[in-house]
Amino acid sequence: MNRIISFWENLTNKKRGILFVAAGMLCLIGCLVLLIFTESIFSTVLLYFSLGLNIIGLYILMWIKDGRDKK
Repeated sequence: MNRIISFWENLTNKKRGILFVAAGMLCLIGCLVLLIFTESIFSTVLLYFSLGLNIIGLYILMWIKDGRDKK
């Protein structure tokens, strides 16, 4: 657990945002695969996870961009 926490603390904000967006895209791909092949309810849950992760990641990336524009 300490390795995960230290890894997260050493990441820059840009890399954290990209990690959230990548995780959101991975959930979205999983959602689409489940929806197409199984018509599972779980695909809806993955869709909400992907939307949440993408929103968080994009917010971090936009926050970084906004901070750079103000300087």
